[in-house]
Amino acid sequence: AYRFEAYTPVRKRKLGYYPLPLLWRDRVVGWGNVSVQKGRLSAGLGYVAGHPPRDRAFRRALDEEIDRLRAFLGLAM
Repeated sequence: AYRFEAYTPVRKRKLGYYPLPLLWRDRVVGWGNVSVQKGRLSAGLGYVAGHPPRDRAFRRALDEEIDRLRAFLGLAM
């Protein structure tokens, strides 16, 4: 079950500060917590099944989306 944890005390969080749902096709497959640390994008991902979808297109689409976010934030690749 997804839950918004921004107002949950740190020690009680299960998914992170602000986990965003990770969607693939018509399913929620996980969640992501993204931050910038020392000028670099850090993406912490979790998956409902314990692993990402095995579809190669998923990995390619995820990498492209992370690159778009990096560009939007003006960060180096």
